[in-house]
Parts: sequence; structure tokens; C-alpha cells
Amino acid sequence: MALNDNEEYYEPDIISVSDDDGNEILFELLERYETDEDVYVAVTRYYETDEEIVDGDFEVITLKVESDENGNEYLVEIEDEMEYEQISDILMAMVEKKYDVEYFEPEQ
Repeated sequence: MALNDNEEYYEPDIISVSDDDGNEILFELLERYETDEDVYVAVTRYYETDEEIVDGDFEVITLKVESDENGNEYLVEIEDEMEYEQISDILMAMVEKKYDVEYFEPEQ
């Protein structure tokens, strides 16, 4: 099947994360948001097979990007509830617009 010039393939940005036990977990980067001081990401678990995709929950997770003294980046949970709510609302709005989906209603 030939592709027209205006057809695009979707190629996800994949992030490999090691959990506390050293197991590799793959996440798909959905969106990235930067402030003057911090960087945040919205990710979801990456599924490789059709069966995993069908069974997956596609939960969107909001995390903060931190750097160690060597400049290596890692992801952490956002501890401050107010910061989490604000950043989560921003990232989810970006995800909804980019992927033309609706996940939630922001809390007032």
C-alpha cells in the first residue's frame, strides 16, 4: 500500500524507566510542559502488542523531571498537592488538544 505525501505514521516517544527493583518499564511520552524552574511530563504505559493495547488502561500519569549531580534525568512524583493539580490540569489540556480526546473535567 502506497502512502500519500500527506499521510503520517505515528511514532511514539518512548521513555524507559527502571523501578526500585531494577525492572524496566516503558512509557509513552504524551506531552511535556516547562516552567522557568521545572519540567513536567504526561506519560502513559507503553504497550507493544495488540493484546496489551486492548487490555491496557491508558492511565495518564503526571510526573516531574529531576536531574542528579551528573545531569542524568529521572522522573519523580509531584509531592505538593496544589502543584500536582495545577500541572496535571495544564498537561491534560495539552494531551486532550493534541490527541483530540477528553479524559476528565478539571476540578474547580
